[in-house]
Amino acid sequence: MKLLYSIVLATILFTQSASAQYCAGTVLKTTASGTFSDGSGASNYGDDSDCSWLIQPAGAGTITLTFVGVFDLELWQCSDKITIYDGNDTLAGVLAVLCGNSNLTPPAPITSTGGVMLVRFTSDESYNNAGWDASYTSTIAPPVYCSGSTTLTTPSGAFSDGSSSSNYGNNANCSWLIEPVNAASITLTFSALDLENGFDFVKVYDNSTFPATLTGSYSGNTVPAAITINSGYMLVEFTSNNTTTAPGWAASYTSTLPPPVYCSGSVNFTAPAGSFDDGSGTDNYGNDADCSWFIQPANAATITLTFSTFNTQGGQDVVEVYNEATSPPSLLGAFSGSAIPSAVTLNGSSMSVHFTSNSTTTDLGWAAAYTSTAVSASGINEHSLNNAVSVYPNPFHNTAVLQFSAPEKEECELTVCDIYGKAVKKMIVPVAATSLTLDASMLPNGMYFYYISKKNTTFHTGKMIVE
Repeated sequence: MKLLYSIVLATILFTQSASAQYCAGTVLKTTASGTFSDGSGASNYGDDSDCSWLIQPAGAGTITLTFVGVFDLELWQCSDKITIYDGNDTLAGVLAVLCGNSNLTPPAPITSTGGVMLVRFTSDESYNNAGWDASYTSTIAPPVYCSGSTTLTTPSGAFSDGSSSSNYGNNANCSWLIEPVNAASITLTFSALDLENGFDFVKVYDNSTFPATLTGSYSGNTVPAAITINSGYMLVEFTSNNTTTAPGWAASYTSTLPPPVYCSGSVNFTAPAGSFDDGSGTDNYGNDADCSWFIQPANAATITLTFSTFNTQGGQDVVEVYNEATSPPSLLGAFSGSAIPSAVTLNGSSMSVHFTSNSTTTDLGWAAAYTSTAVSASGINEHSLNNAVSVYPNPFHNTAVLQFSAPEKEECELTVCDIYGKAVKKMIVPVAATSLTLDASMLPNGMYFYYISKKNTTFHTGKMIVE
């Protein structure tokens, strides 16, 4: 009889062990809804469990996890537990930690903040309970559409209509202004293009001109060849009508930088004020430089040279300043290294600046500006930057107003020059004008000098900043 009881008990235990299936590893769930559990069925879950379910439905906006039926885990020190993470790994925020449950009723549903949830079940080496079953549902994230205007200034990048795996929206009107710093050219490459043909368009402009020049207009579903604009300003515009939409488009861009520009030869300055530098921009200056600048403003009484930056190979690459009125020219100062020199003032009308570098190490270089005072008819020095004209606001964006203290009795000319002395804009000041609106919307941001002259004689100069 005892032998028969032992056989029956062993058979029951073997049958239960054979029917129990325990979870293991990580399971990826990508459907919009589904179910899963600890895997033990009618048996208790196993010891030393460590199982995970990564719930990541395509396009999900949120995920809601619901426990169904009996929920029963070992309560002691929460040694058997379910940890629910608000993301795709255990570094994400924790939404809940569940264990125990003396009344065996399931916990309240738990919802993620995004489209990914990680559920992890762990148990220790002893005491296991009935376990748990769960189901999940998900919501689809609403499509994201482009809007407004975006400015891109990095050397390369990518952008699209914004709809991702959905269709773009009706009545789109979006633009991307691509302006990489110091770019010489920009190349736009489409990786996808599918638009309502003849009604929804992506248009590409060369934005260095005014008005901008249309380079290409694209519709339908043929991906265009790469578009290159030989300037540092590209405008991409996307528009759609109010009817049919399509999957949309995506593009990326790259840019090229101009080769470094180094100073060479000699340059003459005759304006009352101006600025110049070694010519290398953000690059280092070149080896074996030998450049000169002759500053000879008309009727100048004094000239003052001021350095704003200065970095040269110490003791080897030198900026020298001379008084050109003497024979031979007399040295006013020689500068090298990384300290910004003090201003140099010449009581005279002819100054030169000479820059030389050797054939080895180079550096970031230097920049300088000069101002002058003029000799009046009575022989008294008067500063050339008088107050007869004012600019407001200054600094400014796009437009500024030049205000004259008194109406001009003769027609004048306004000339705007960049920091290298190159004229970038000219305007006529009409007779009897008391103000003039200056449109600088097509000028790059930076400092500029302006000159107002009549009958080839400059009577006012000043500086302004476009930002």
